[in-house]
Order: sequence, then structure tokens, then C-alpha cells
Amino acid sequence: MMKFVSMVVFAGALLSACSSDPATAPGPTSTSITRSNMRPDSVQGFLYYSLDGDSVVPFEKRATNEWDIRMAYLQGEGRTRQIDIFFNSGTAGVGTTKAYVASSRFESVTAADTTKLKNDDTTATARIVSIDLTGPGVFIYQPTVRHTIVPSPDKTIVVRTKGGKFVKFQFTSIYRDAVPSPDELTPLGFYHFRYVRSTSASF
Repeated sequence: MMKFVSMVVFAGALLSACSSDPATAPGPTSTSITRSNMRPDSVQGFLYYSLDGDSVVPFEKRATNEWDIRMAYLQGEGRTRQIDIFFNSGTAGVGTTKAYVASSRFESVTAADTTKLKNDDTTATARIVSIDLTGPGVFIYQPTVRHTIVPSPDKTIVVRTKGGKFVKFQFTSIYRDAVPSPDELTPLGFYHFRYVRSTSASF
């Protein structure tokens, strides 16, 4: 009798463990990353970065799909007139990374709009991240504020990586050490950015 009761209890526990409970089912996972003073090499011209691997991709692999975003070397002392940011797809690379710019603050972006994702294009008018520093783009030139260039706090880049992950990405500064009050002589071209990577389209 004792043996039969034990088998019943064991069977019940096994069924309970195998049952699907929506309340306890694992949800999407997310990872938050912050990077500072990421500077491209002046000779190579670009810094290649993997959002899947949270790492810089060697220049020698620039013609592969191992990177998601590349950031251009910038000249200081007022000589930068555009900022070239590209994603690895379309005419900008051989990869499958897609993205779009959302007109929302970083914290307000809670999900990716997959209908807006697109391949990148090296044509100036068709790029995901505009090179126009005078319009409402990702970067804004401030002629009356010591001729500085700042990332817009109202723009967030939404990305789908080659690995199928979703990322919300925002530049926070392009000056060395992210000094709070740069001027046109402050060393330029040191990228600071943050992003959240998710296994689903929700962040």
C-alpha cells in the first residue's frame, strides 16, 4: 500500500513539473550595455562593432557579416561636417542588420516596430542615420553653443541584428570622456553609447 501511494505522489509531481503554466513561463531576456570613449582609428577610418557580441570587430573583417554598426573617424577643431554611421546591410555591407530611427527618447521605446526596419544605403538621402547635422537627426550641430555637435536625446535607433536580436541604441556623446560642456577644441570622435538587446521585439 505504501509503495502504491508513493508512485501516485511521484506521478503527480511529474505531471505538475511538465505542465505549461503561462504565469511561470520564461519571457524574453534583455541585456543592457554602455560603452565609452570608443574611437575609430584615423587610418582605418571606421570602428566596426557587433551588437550581438558586445565587442569591436577587427578591421580585417570589415567585408564580413560579423559587425552590425560602423562609426566613422571624426576630425576635431571644427572640421567635422558630417557623421557617417552605417549598418551592415544593403549597399553599406554584406550583412543582414536592419534598423530605423525612432523619434522617441530611449526610455520611451518599449518595442520595435518591425514594419519600419530597413536595409542601409550609402546614398546620402537614403541612409538610416542622416548625415545632415542641421536637421532633426540623430546628431545636431549647435553653432551658438561653442560650435558643438551633440546626439539628440529625442532620437533612438532601433536595430535587428544579424543574429535576430532586437536592440534599442542611443549615442550619448562624441567627445572624449563625455565632458558635459565641450567646445570646438574638445577632442572629438570618442563615441559613447548605450543599448538594450532583447530576444524579442519588446524591450
